[in-house]
Amino acid sequence: MKTSRFAFYDISSQADNVKTFEGKVYNVHGLWAIDRNGTAEKIAKIYYRIRTVKDKHFRTIAKRKNPMSELKSVR
Repeated sequence: MKTSRFAFYDISSQADNVKTFEGKVYNVHGLWAIDRNGTAEKIAKIYYRIRTVKDKHFRTIAKRKNPMSELKSVR
C-alpha cells in the first residue's frame, strides 16, 4: 500500500465526507464542510482535526493515526 501526504486541496476536490477525532461527520462541498446539523465550517479550519476522508463511494481515501501525524493517502 502506497501512502503519501493528503493535502487540503485534495480534500476539497476528492472527498465526499470527513470524520474528525471528536466523532463529527461533515459532508464536503468544495471548500466547506457541513455537519449533520447544517453548520458550515471551512475545511482549512478543521483540517488538523480530520481523522478519515471518504470518497463518494464511501471508500476511505485518507487517514490520520493521531492528531499529531500527517493525513496520509490510502490507495
